[in-house]
Amino acid sequence: MDNEIIQAYLWQKIIKLGFSPKNNAYGSWLSQYNKTLPDFWQTDQYPKISKDKNAYQIKIYFDQINLRFEFNITSIKKFGMRSYISDKFNLLWIYHTDHQYFAFPVQSILNKLGEEKQVIPETSAQHIEKVLDGLIFHPRTHYHIESPIDNHTIRIGGGLDNPFVFLFHLRYQLCPDKQTRKEEKGRLVTLFNSAIKNKTNNVTANDLLSGG
Repeated sequence: MDNEIIQAYLWQKIIKLGFSPKNNAYGSWLSQYNKTLPDFWQTDQYPKISKDKNAYQIKIYFDQINLRFEFNITSIKKFGMRSYISDKFNLLWIYHTDHQYFAFPVQSILNKLGEEKQVIPETSAQHIEKVLDGLIFHPRTHYHIESPIDNHTIRIGGGLDNPFVFLFHLRYQLCPDKQTRKEEKGRLVTLFNSAIKNKTNNVTANDLLSGG
């Protein structure tokens, strides 16, 4: 099978396995994120998570470069993010999804191809790595931060329309330790390769985030 077809299936599969909490259990996923982030970022700052009747609010303070992120997650298809310079509380940018507008229907087209059963036997760690690069480690379209620090290795992806992918992506991108980032990439490739080969139905938040 063509590598691009395999990777297109894996793209959707990985999002479903690790970043689409079962039964809309967003709170459990976010709780694990909150618990593991300080160690992963080498900080004592925990995210602040709250919930009203309509949405979860997550406030993340990245003290390494004095940035604050505020997420509002209504559903898997509807979320927004604001970024601030923390001490001045100056708004940098707003990111949100307008889920009612048309986007390329990847899953519908893959369903019509009807070849998913052929993907698992042909899946390799290299395929998984390519997909995770696009989702998490090095999205094709991304922003760089130049101020208050110029660090070209920080890449904030554009076009990420799943809030849990975005949160995990941010977690990785802002990790200050190169070795930790390298080990995390290897861990994620192994985790999803194993889950797909073993036909696992779900990668738990604990397994996904336990590298922190």
